[in-house]
Amino acid sequence: MKKYLNSNHFIDKVKRNVKVTGARLADRHLNLAVTGLSGSGKTAFITSIINQLLEANDSAELPFFSVVREERLYGVKREAQPNLSLRRFEYERAMQALNANPPVWPESTTGISQVRLHIRYRKNHGLSRYISEDAKLILDITDYPGEWLLDLPLLEMDYLQWSEHCEQEIRSNERQPIAAEFLALRESLNLGDVGDELLLKNIASVYTDYLHKCRAAGFQLLQPGRFILPGELAGAPVLDFFPLSEEQIQQLANNNAKKGSNRDLLFRRYEHYQEQVVKPFYVQHFKRFDRQVVLVDCLSALNHGSAHFNDLQRALNWLLTSFEYGKSNVLSRLFSPKIDKLIFAASKADHVTPDQQSNLVKLLDSMLHNARKQMQFDGVSTESTAIAAIRASRAGKTVHQGENIQILQGSDQAGDPIRLFPGDVPSKCPDNQFWQSQGFDFPKFAPPNRAENQALPHIRMDRVLEFILGDKIQ
Repeated sequence: MKKYLNSNHFIDKVKRNVKVTGARLADRHLNLAVTGLSGSGKTAFITSIINQLLEANDSAELPFFSVVREERLYGVKREAQPNLSLRRFEYERAMQALNANPPVWPESTTGISQVRLHIRYRKNHGLSRYISEDAKLILDITDYPGEWLLDLPLLEMDYLQWSEHCEQEIRSNERQPIAAEFLALRESLNLGDVGDELLLKNIASVYTDYLHKCRAAGFQLLQPGRFILPGELAGAPVLDFFPLSEEQIQQLANNNAKKGSNRDLLFRRYEHYQEQVVKPFYVQHFKRFDRQVVLVDCLSALNHGSAHFNDLQRALNWLLTSFEYGKSNVLSRLFSPKIDKLIFAASKADHVTPDQQSNLVKLLDSMLHNARKQMQFDGVSTESTAIAAIRASRAGKTVHQGENIQILQGSDQAGDPIRLFPGDVPSKCPDNQFWQSQGFDFPKFAPPNRAENQALPHIRMDRVLEFILGDKIQ
């Protein structure tokens, strides 16, 4: 009986793989990467995409999504989990939080999850529409912690190179005071001594505390990501390493420590982390994407100040080196997928007044100027926009010093009403003079109150859907 069940399971798996392979050959299957660092709004974004598609023919407002505007969308259905080894994206739980009284934001991403949607529509061109008017697109969306993203470039760095990179960050004026306890404890380590696992674990624990404090202070460029969100690795020795100082790096350049020494243990743990944690994560999830959305929370970085804004810019350019970009064709889609369309989205556009949203897009373009030029050279179609996956404020007007100005209205996290002008958004990466005189304060709004059966309000999610899916559902 067991053999029979296993045989059936194998046959079902083969059938699923054949279906997906056929869909990819026919250009009817899309893997979407939703990329963003911690706090950029990935969970809200994916929840909104699912909600807008499910409600597209009812209460959703999607005037720029051509398949809806042309009344060619029959419907969208959520399908069974595509990868049985991954968690199901908790759309229902997110909607329950947003439908609560009072509504609350869904919990942030803490692990990898997936969702599969089947989009059924009517074709509007091509010879195939004479054979069958109906078509179906399979859309797979993968959600993963922003903290883990920043580990991907570690695959190109050995332990000493990574230590040098981290040391530059730690020794900055803003981070060094936060790292004081770690720096003092690390000085007591003799790399040539016989390996002391408890000592290394203690130093790694203090280094982890340093990373958490940096994150709380608004910094984004933090590695290793699993130290912050360890998942199933919590307490495992693979996380008991840390970057070395410049002096320690110089010592190692001139000496080969014995096997079993502190130096040996640190090297082996870093290499194990590369090969057994980062590499499988990259191979399984990041080498198969067709389209990408990069979410960027520019406003929180502006709120925190110059060092945090520059840190965010470095982090974004750091992680964008980890994806495969280029033009796609039938063979590459099947055997070596590449991202051929990418949209950069400044999130939380509802936290600035409408007249400042164009500046928000220009600021985002300024931050990603170099990375975007390389992608365009590789033949990737890119676009920038400002969005609110779930719009939490309303625009209004008031009179200030005899002039009409735009303001925002909404509720704070405690449910109290807010009416304010948050300030002007710079149209390019700010210089030092700007930081000395800036006077904005972008607030945190609570989710909007709405009828449970109403689609989530948004800003420009229809444009995002059109850019990602429009050419696939013609």
